[in-house]
Amino acid sequence: MKSTVEQLNPVQYRVHVEVSVDEVNKAFQDAYRKLQQRARIQGFRPGKAPLGVVRKFYGGSVTGEVHEALINTHLFKAIGEQTFRPIASPVVEAKAAPVENQDFAFSAVVDVMPEITIADYKGVEVDAEVYTVKVETLERELTNLRRSHARTRPVEPGQVAAKGMVAAISHSATLDGKELASLDTKNMSVVLGDGELFPELEDLIVGTAIGASKTGPVTLPETYGDKDLAGKALTFTVTVNDLKHLDIPALDDEFAKDLSLESADVLKKNVEEHLANRAKDLGRQKLETAVLSKILSAQPFEVPPAMVDQVIDSIIQEELAQHPEAKRKEALRNNDLRQSLLETAKLRTQNTLLLWHVAQKEKIEVTAADVNTRLDEVLASSGITEAKQKVQVRKNIEPRVRENLMFELALELLIKSAKVKEIPTAL
Repeated sequence: MKSTVEQLNPVQYRVHVEVSVDEVNKAFQDAYRKLQQRARIQGFRPGKAPLGVVRKFYGGSVTGEVHEALINTHLFKAIGEQTFRPIASPVVEAKAAPVENQDFAFSAVVDVMPEITIADYKGVEVDAEVYTVKVETLERELTNLRRSHARTRPVEPGQVAAKGMVAAISHSATLDGKELASLDTKNMSVVLGDGELFPELEDLIVGTAIGASKTGPVTLPETYGDKDLAGKALTFTVTVNDLKHLDIPALDDEFAKDLSLESADVLKKNVEEHLANRAKDLGRQKLETAVLSKILSAQPFEVPPAMVDQVIDSIIQEELAQHPEAKRKEALRNNDLRQSLLETAKLRTQNTLLLWHVAQKEKIEVTAADVNTRLDEVLASSGITEAKQKVQVRKNIEPRVRENLMFELALELLIKSAKVKEIPTAL
Protein backbone atom coordinates (compact mmCIF):
# COMPACT_ATOMS: atom_id res chain seq x y z
CA MET A 1 0.00 0.00 0.00
CA LYS A 2 1.09 3.55 -0.78
CA SER A 3 -0.53 6.67 0.63
CA THR A 4 -0.12 10.40 0.22
CA VAL A 5 -1.87 13.28 1.98
CA GLU A 6 -2.87 16.76 0.84
CA GLN A 7 -4.24 19.42 3.16
CA LEU A 8 -7.40 20.93 1.67
CA ASN A 9 -7.87 23.58 4.39
CA PRO A 10 -7.11 23.94 8.10
CA VAL A 11 -9.78 21.36 9.05
CA GLN A 12 -9.68 18.85 6.17
CA TYR A 13 -7.17 16.49 4.60
CA ARG A 14 -7.53 14.25 1.57
CA VAL A 15 -5.82 10.88 1.92
CA HIS A 16 -4.91 9.13 -1.36
CA VAL A 17 -4.40 5.36 -1.12
CA GLU A 18 -3.05 2.92 -3.71
CA VAL A 19 -3.49 -0.80 -2.99
CA SER A 20 -1.27 -3.25 -4.87
CA VAL A 21 -2.64 -5.94 -7.17
CA ASP A 22 -1.45 -8.61 -4.71
CA GLU A 23 -3.52 -7.10 -1.90
CA VAL A 24 -6.52 -6.76 -4.21
CA ASN A 25 -6.31 -10.42 -5.29
CA LYS A 26 -5.90 -11.54 -1.68
CA ALA A 27 -9.05 -9.62 -0.73
CA PHE A 28 -10.97 -11.30 -3.55
CA GLN A 29 -9.65 -14.73 -2.51
CA ASP A 30 -10.73 -14.12 1.10
CA ALA A 31 -14.18 -13.05 -0.07
CA TYR A 32 -14.57 -16.14 -2.25
CA ARG A 33 -13.51 -18.42 0.62
CA LYS A 34 -16.12 -16.85 2.90
CA LEU A 35 -18.71 -17.27 0.19
CA GLN A 36 -17.60 -20.87 -0.38
CA GLN A 37 -18.57 -21.75 3.19
CA ARG A 38 -22.20 -20.70 2.70
CA ALA A 39 -22.70 -21.19 -1.05
CA ARG A 40 -25.31 -23.73 -2.12
CA ILE A 41 -24.53 -24.97 -5.63
CA GLN A 42 -26.34 -27.89 -7.20
CA GLY A 43 -24.13 -30.98 -7.35
CA PHE A 44 -21.97 -30.01 -4.36
CA ARG A 45 -22.46 -30.35 -0.64
CA PRO A 46 -22.69 -26.99 1.24
CA GLY A 47 -19.18 -25.55 1.61
CA LYS A 48 -17.57 -28.10 -0.73
CA ALA A 49 -17.88 -26.39 -4.13
CA PRO A 50 -14.43 -25.57 -5.64
CA LEU A 51 -13.40 -21.89 -5.63
CA GLY A 52 -13.46 -21.84 -9.43
CA VAL A 53 -17.11 -22.87 -9.44
CA VAL A 54 -17.96 -20.37 -6.71
CA ARG A 55 -16.26 -17.63 -8.71
CA LYS A 56 -18.21 -18.59 -11.82
CA PHE A 57 -21.59 -18.53 -10.08
CA TYR A 58 -21.07 -15.61 -7.67
CA GLY A 59 -18.17 -13.64 -9.11
CA GLY A 60 -20.06 -10.36 -9.40
CA SER A 61 -21.52 -10.49 -5.90
CA VAL A 62 -18.29 -10.11 -3.90
CA THR A 63 -17.12 -6.79 -5.37
CA GLY A 64 -18.94 -4.73 -2.76
CA GLU A 65 -17.56 -6.82 0.08
CA VAL A 66 -14.02 -6.55 -1.33
CA HIS A 67 -14.44 -2.81 -1.84
CA GLU A 68 -15.43 -2.36 1.82
CA ALA A 69 -12.68 -4.67 3.10
CA LEU A 70 -9.91 -2.90 1.14
CA ILE A 71 -11.03 0.54 2.28
CA ASN A 72 -11.49 -0.45 5.94
CA THR A 73 -8.10 -2.13 6.07
CA HIS A 74 -5.97 0.34 4.16
CA LEU A 75 -7.65 3.69 4.79
CA PHE A 76 -7.39 3.50 8.56
CA LYS A 77 -3.86 2.15 8.29
CA ALA A 78 -2.95 5.17 6.14
CA ILE A 79 -4.64 7.58 8.56
CA GLY A 80 -2.89 5.92 11.49
CA GLU A 81 0.47 6.86 9.98
CA GLN A 82 -0.44 10.58 10.13
CA THR A 83 -0.22 13.01 13.03
CA PHE A 84 -3.81 14.24 12.65
CA ARG A 85 -6.81 12.36 13.99
CA PRO A 86 -10.29 12.27 12.40
CA ILE A 87 -13.24 13.68 14.34
CA ALA A 88 -15.80 11.85 12.18
CA SER A 89 -16.00 9.00 9.69
CA PRO A 90 -13.92 9.78 6.58
CA VAL A 91 -15.85 10.44 3.36
CA VAL A 92 -14.59 7.95 0.77
CA GLU A 93 -14.12 9.07 -2.83
CA ALA A 94 -13.47 5.80 -4.70
CA LYS A 95 -13.33 6.43 -8.45
CA ALA A 96 -14.00 2.80 -9.45
CA ALA A 97 -14.73 -0.55 -7.86
CA PRO A 98 -11.84 -2.99 -7.30
CA VAL A 99 -11.11 -5.50 -10.07
CA GLU A 100 -9.08 -8.69 -9.82
CA ASN A 101 -5.53 -8.51 -11.17
CA GLN A 102 -5.50 -4.70 -11.01
CA ASP A 103 -4.30 -2.12 -8.52
CA PHE A 104 -7.03 -0.30 -6.62
CA ALA A 105 -6.89 3.42 -5.84
CA PHE A 106 -9.21 5.55 -3.75
CA SER A 107 -9.17 8.67 -1.65
CA ALA A 108 -11.04 9.96 1.40
CA VAL A 109 -11.63 13.36 2.96
CA VAL A 110 -10.88 13.49 6.67
CA ASP A 111 -12.21 16.20 9.00
CA VAL A 112 -9.95 17.21 11.89
CA MET A 113 -10.16 19.65 14.78
CA PRO A 114 -8.92 23.17 13.96
CA GLU A 115 -5.87 24.66 15.60
CA ILE A 116 -7.31 27.31 17.91
CA THR A 117 -4.78 29.80 19.24
CA ILE A 118 -7.03 32.59 20.51
CA ALA A 119 -5.16 34.58 23.11
CA ASP A 120 -7.06 37.84 23.56
CA TYR A 121 -10.42 36.61 24.77
CA LYS A 122 -10.52 38.53 28.05
CA GLY A 123 -11.46 42.16 28.39
CA VAL A 124 -13.05 42.60 24.97
CA GLU A 125 -14.85 45.90 24.47
CA VAL A 126 -18.48 45.63 23.34
CA ASP A 127 -21.66 47.66 23.14
CA ALA A 128 -24.67 45.88 24.58
CA GLU A 129 -28.31 46.88 24.81
CA VAL A 130 -29.86 47.10 28.27
CA TYR A 131 -33.62 46.73 27.88
CA THR A 132 -36.25 48.49 29.96
CA VAL A 133 -40.01 48.03 29.76
CA LYS A 134 -41.92 51.07 28.48
CA VAL A 135 -45.40 51.89 29.76
CA GLU A 136 -46.64 51.48 26.18
CA THR A 137 -45.18 47.95 26.05
CA LEU A 138 -46.93 47.00 29.28
CA GLU A 139 -50.23 48.40 28.01
CA ARG A 140 -49.85 46.57 24.69
CA GLU A 141 -49.17 43.30 26.51
CA LEU A 142 -52.23 43.76 28.69
CA THR A 143 -54.33 44.59 25.62
CA ASN A 144 -53.09 41.46 23.85
CA LEU A 145 -53.92 39.40 26.93
CA ARG A 146 -57.45 40.83 27.03
CA ARG A 147 -57.87 40.28 23.31
CA SER A 148 -56.76 36.65 23.62
CA HIS A 149 -59.68 36.11 26.03
CA ALA A 150 -62.21 38.03 23.93
CA ARG A 151 -65.49 36.47 22.91
CA THR A 152 -67.40 36.88 19.67
CA ARG A 153 -71.13 37.25 19.03
CA PRO A 154 -73.13 37.48 15.81
CA VAL A 155 -73.82 40.87 14.23
CA GLU A 156 -77.34 42.11 13.58
CA PRO A 157 -78.90 41.33 10.17
CA GLY A 158 -77.80 43.77 7.50
CA GLN A 159 -74.96 45.22 9.54
CA VAL A 160 -71.80 46.03 7.57
CA ALA A 161 -68.15 45.47 8.47
CA ALA A 162 -66.62 47.97 10.88
CA LYS A 163 -63.38 48.33 12.78
CA GLY A 164 -63.33 46.23 15.93
CA MET A 165 -65.21 43.36 14.29
CA VAL A 166 -63.88 39.94 13.34
CA ALA A 167 -64.30 39.36 9.62
CA ALA A 168 -64.01 36.06 7.72
CA ILE A 169 -62.88 37.05 4.23
CA SER A 170 -61.80 35.58 0.94
CA HIS A 171 -59.83 37.52 -1.62
CA SER A 172 -58.07 37.23 -4.95
CA ALA A 173 -55.74 39.60 -6.79
CA THR A 174 -54.60 40.42 -10.31
CA LEU A 175 -51.65 42.30 -11.77
CA ASP A 176 -52.29 43.84 -15.19
CA GLY A 177 -55.26 41.53 -15.57
CA LYS A 178 -53.29 38.38 -14.73
CA GLU A 179 -54.49 36.37 -11.73
CA LEU A 180 -51.98 35.83 -8.90
CA ALA A 181 -52.59 32.40 -7.40
CA SER A 182 -50.24 33.15 -4.48
CA LEU A 183 -52.66 35.81 -3.23
CA ASP A 184 -55.80 33.68 -3.31
CA THR A 185 -57.17 33.37 0.23
CA LYS A 186 -60.22 31.46 1.41
CA ASN A 187 -62.13 32.27 4.61
CA MET A 188 -59.31 34.03 6.46
CA SER A 189 -60.21 35.47 9.86
CA VAL A 190 -58.97 39.01 10.67
CA VAL A 191 -59.67 41.67 13.28
CA LEU A 192 -60.50 44.92 11.49
CA GLY A 193 -58.63 47.98 12.74
CA ASP A 194 -55.71 45.97 14.16
CA GLY A 195 -53.34 46.51 11.24
CA GLU A 196 -53.49 42.88 10.15
CA LEU A 197 -54.25 43.86 6.53
CA PHE A 198 -52.88 46.35 4.02
CA PRO A 199 -54.74 49.64 4.70
CA GLU A 200 -56.25 49.81 1.20
CA LEU A 201 -57.45 46.22 1.46
CA GLU A 202 -59.08 46.92 4.83
CA ASP A 203 -60.76 49.97 3.34
CA LEU A 204 -62.45 47.67 0.81
CA ILE A 205 -63.82 45.50 3.63
CA VAL A 206 -65.08 48.23 5.97
CA GLY A 207 -68.67 49.07 5.03
CA THR A 208 -69.24 45.77 3.19
CA ALA A 209 -72.10 43.47 4.22
CA ILE A 210 -71.94 39.69 4.70
CA GLY A 211 -71.97 37.92 1.33
CA ALA A 212 -71.02 41.07 -0.60
CA SER A 213 -67.85 41.58 -2.64
CA LYS A 214 -65.89 44.68 -3.52
CA THR A 215 -63.05 45.29 -5.99
CA GLY A 216 -60.42 48.01 -5.79
CA PRO A 217 -56.72 48.92 -6.09
CA VAL A 218 -54.22 47.89 -3.41
CA THR A 219 -50.54 48.87 -3.60
CA LEU A 220 -48.25 46.39 -1.88
CA PRO A 221 -45.50 47.86 0.34
CA GLU A 222 -41.90 48.02 -0.85
CA THR A 223 -41.01 45.63 1.99
CA TYR A 224 -43.38 42.92 0.71
CA GLY A 225 -41.75 39.47 0.84
CA ASP A 226 -42.19 38.65 -2.85
CA LYS A 227 -39.74 41.01 -4.56
CA ASP A 228 -41.53 40.62 -7.90
CA LEU A 229 -44.69 42.09 -6.34
CA ALA A 230 -43.21 44.56 -3.84
CA GLY A 231 -44.44 48.09 -4.52
CA LYS A 232 -46.79 46.96 -7.31
CA ALA A 233 -50.36 48.25 -7.71
CA LEU A 234 -52.70 45.24 -7.75
CA THR A 235 -56.44 44.87 -8.11
CA PHE A 236 -58.01 42.98 -5.21
CA THR A 237 -61.48 41.46 -5.05
CA VAL A 238 -62.56 40.76 -1.48
CA THR A 239 -65.67 38.95 -0.24
CA VAL A 240 -66.97 39.20 3.33
CA ASN A 241 -68.11 35.70 4.31
CA ASP A 242 -69.01 36.42 7.93
CA LEU A 243 -68.87 39.13 10.58
CA LYS A 244 -68.84 38.96 14.37
CA HIS A 245 -68.63 41.48 17.15
CA LEU A 246 -65.51 41.15 19.28
CA ASP A 247 -66.21 41.67 22.98
CA ILE A 248 -62.91 42.35 24.76
CA PRO A 249 -63.08 42.02 28.56
CA ALA A 250 -62.28 45.05 30.70
CA LEU A 251 -59.06 45.10 32.70
CA ASP A 252 -60.75 44.70 36.07
CA ASP A 253 -60.78 42.42 39.10
CA GLU A 254 -63.37 40.12 37.51
CA PHE A 255 -61.11 39.52 34.50
CA ALA A 256 -58.15 38.88 36.83
CA LYS A 257 -60.18 36.31 38.79
CA ASP A 258 -61.02 34.52 35.53
CA LEU A 259 -57.23 34.08 35.25
CA SER A 260 -57.02 32.75 38.84
CA LEU A 261 -55.50 35.98 40.20
CA GLU A 262 -56.77 38.07 43.13
CA SER A 263 -57.09 41.43 41.42
CA ALA A 264 -56.30 43.57 38.39
CA ASP A 265 -53.34 45.06 40.29
CA VAL A 266 -51.84 41.59 40.79
CA LEU A 267 -52.42 40.84 37.10
CA LYS A 268 -50.61 44.01 36.06
CA LYS A 269 -47.73 43.21 38.42
CA ASN A 270 -47.38 39.68 37.03
CA VAL A 271 -47.34 40.93 33.44
CA GLU A 272 -44.82 43.62 34.35
CA GLU A 273 -42.53 41.04 36.01
CA HIS A 274 -42.86 38.78 32.95
CA LEU A 275 -41.80 41.64 30.67
CA ALA A 276 -38.93 42.57 33.00
CA ASN A 277 -37.64 38.99 32.87
CA ARG A 278 -38.00 38.99 29.10
CA ALA A 279 -36.02 42.25 28.93
CA LYS A 280 -33.32 40.80 31.17
CA ASP A 281 -33.06 37.59 29.14
CA LEU A 282 -32.95 39.51 25.86
CA GLY A 283 -30.22 41.80 27.18
CA ARG A 284 -28.17 38.81 28.32
CA GLN A 285 -28.54 37.11 24.93
CA LYS A 286 -27.43 40.28 23.16
CA LEU A 287 -24.42 40.61 25.47
CA GLU A 288 -23.36 36.99 24.95
CA THR A 289 -23.68 37.37 21.19
CA ALA A 290 -21.71 40.63 21.20
CA VAL A 291 -18.83 39.18 23.25
CA LEU A 292 -18.52 35.96 21.25
CA SER A 293 -18.81 37.81 17.93
CA LYS A 294 -16.13 40.31 18.95
CA ILE A 295 -13.68 37.54 19.84
CA LEU A 296 -14.38 35.50 16.72
CA SER A 297 -14.25 38.47 14.35
CA ALA A 298 -10.80 39.41 15.66
CA GLN A 299 -9.44 35.85 15.63
CA PRO A 300 -11.52 33.69 13.23
CA PHE A 301 -10.96 30.00 12.57
CA GLU A 302 -12.54 27.39 10.31
CA VAL A 303 -14.74 24.60 11.61
CA PRO A 304 -14.97 20.99 10.38
CA PRO A 305 -17.93 20.36 8.05
CA ALA A 306 -18.70 17.12 9.91
CA MET A 307 -19.27 19.07 13.14
CA VAL A 308 -21.46 21.59 11.31
CA ASP A 309 -23.54 18.73 9.89
CA GLN A 310 -24.05 17.36 13.39
CA VAL A 311 -25.24 20.77 14.59
CA ILE A 312 -27.68 21.03 11.66
CA ASP A 313 -29.04 17.60 12.61
CA SER A 314 -29.43 18.80 16.20
CA ILE A 315 -31.27 22.00 15.17
CA ILE A 316 -33.72 20.06 13.00
CA GLN A 317 -34.33 17.45 15.70
CA GLU A 318 -34.99 20.18 18.27
CA GLU A 319 -37.35 22.16 16.04
CA LEU A 320 -39.32 19.05 15.06
CA ALA A 321 -39.17 17.28 18.42
CA GLN A 322 -42.97 17.11 18.65
CA HIS A 323 -43.44 15.86 15.08
CA PRO A 324 -43.58 12.21 13.92
CA GLU A 325 -40.26 10.45 13.35
CA ALA A 326 -40.97 10.13 9.62
CA LYS A 327 -41.28 13.91 9.30
CA ARG A 328 -38.00 14.43 11.19
CA LYS A 329 -36.18 11.96 8.93
CA GLU A 330 -37.57 13.68 5.86
CA ALA A 331 -36.41 17.07 7.18
CA LEU A 332 -32.93 15.72 7.92
CA ARG A 333 -32.62 14.74 4.22
CA ASN A 334 -33.95 18.08 2.93
CA ASN A 335 -30.93 19.75 1.29
CA ASP A 336 -32.64 23.13 0.96
CA LEU A 337 -33.46 23.15 4.68
CA ARG A 338 -29.93 22.09 5.59
CA GLN A 339 -28.47 24.83 3.39
CA SER A 340 -30.69 27.44 5.05
CA LEU A 341 -29.32 26.39 8.46
CA LEU A 342 -25.67 26.26 7.38
CA GLU A 343 -24.50 29.69 8.59
CA THR A 344 -26.34 29.36 11.91
CA ALA A 345 -24.78 25.93 12.45
CA LYS A 346 -21.29 27.20 11.56
CA LEU A 347 -21.60 30.01 14.11
CA ARG A 348 -22.84 27.64 16.81
CA THR A 349 -19.91 25.32 16.09
CA GLN A 350 -17.44 28.21 16.29
CA ASN A 351 -18.93 29.36 19.58
CA THR A 352 -18.74 25.83 21.00
CA LEU A 353 -15.08 25.39 20.01
CA LEU A 354 -14.24 28.87 21.31
CA LEU A 355 -15.77 28.09 24.71
CA TRP A 356 -14.01 24.72 24.76
CA HIS A 357 -10.72 26.49 24.07
CA VAL A 358 -11.34 28.98 26.90
CA ALA A 359 -12.30 26.19 29.30
CA GLN A 360 -9.07 24.32 28.55
CA LYS A 361 -6.88 27.43 28.79
CA GLU A 362 -8.48 28.51 32.07
CA LYS A 363 -8.56 24.94 33.44
CA ILE A 364 -12.26 25.26 34.21
CA GLU A 365 -13.63 22.32 36.18
CA VAL A 366 -17.22 21.37 36.89
CA THR A 367 -17.92 19.92 40.33
CA ALA A 368 -19.93 16.77 40.93
CA ALA A 369 -22.31 18.80 43.09
CA ASP A 370 -23.04 21.18 40.21
CA VAL A 371 -23.67 18.26 37.87
CA ASN A 372 -26.02 16.56 40.34
CA THR A 373 -27.96 19.79 40.92
CA ARG A 374 -28.45 20.31 37.18
CA LEU A 375 -29.42 16.65 36.69
CA ASP A 376 -32.05 17.02 39.44
CA GLU A 377 -33.43 20.10 37.67
CA VAL A 378 -33.60 18.32 34.31
CA LEU A 379 -35.33 15.29 35.77
CA ALA A 380 -37.79 17.45 37.71
CA SER A 381 -38.79 19.31 34.55
CA SER A 382 -39.08 16.10 32.51
CA GLY A 383 -41.79 14.59 34.69
CA ILE A 384 -39.92 11.27 35.02
CA THR A 385 -40.82 9.63 38.35
CA GLU A 386 -39.95 5.94 37.97
CA ALA A 387 -36.73 5.20 39.91
CA LYS A 388 -35.01 2.92 37.36
CA GLN A 389 -35.80 5.29 34.52
CA LYS A 390 -34.35 8.19 36.51
CA VAL A 391 -31.10 6.30 37.05
CA GLN A 392 -30.83 5.44 33.34
CA VAL A 393 -31.60 8.99 32.19
CA ARG A 394 -29.04 10.46 34.62
CA LYS A 395 -26.42 8.08 33.26
CA ASN A 396 -27.26 8.92 29.64
CA ILE A 397 -27.28 12.71 29.94
CA GLU A 398 -24.58 13.26 32.57
CA PRO A 399 -21.70 13.78 30.05
CA ARG A 400 -23.78 16.32 28.12
CA VAL A 401 -24.82 18.12 31.30
CA ARG A 402 -21.20 18.31 32.48
CA GLU A 403 -20.09 19.70 29.11
CA ASN A 404 -22.88 22.30 29.07
CA LEU A 405 -21.97 23.47 32.57
CA MET A 406 -18.36 23.83 31.48
CA PHE A 407 -19.43 25.97 28.52
CA GLU A 408 -21.61 28.09 30.81
CA LEU A 409 -18.69 28.74 33.15
CA ALA A 410 -16.41 29.63 30.23
CA LEU A 411 -19.01 32.03 28.85
CA GLU A 412 -19.53 33.62 32.27
CA LEU A 413 -15.78 34.20 32.52
CA LEU A 414 -15.82 36.00 29.16
CA ILE A 415 -18.85 38.10 30.15
CA LYS A 416 -17.41 39.14 33.51
CA SER A 417 -14.09 40.15 32.00
CA ALA A 418 -15.65 42.11 29.10
CA LYS A 419 -15.67 45.91 29.06
CA VAL A 420 -19.31 46.63 28.34
CA LYS A 421 -20.74 49.93 27.19
CA GLU A 422 -24.45 49.76 28.01
CA ILE A 423 -26.89 51.12 25.42
CA PRO A 424 -30.31 51.87 27.01
CA THR A 425 -33.01 50.33 24.83
CA ALA A 426 -36.78 50.13 25.27
CA LEU A 427 -38.47 46.76 24.97
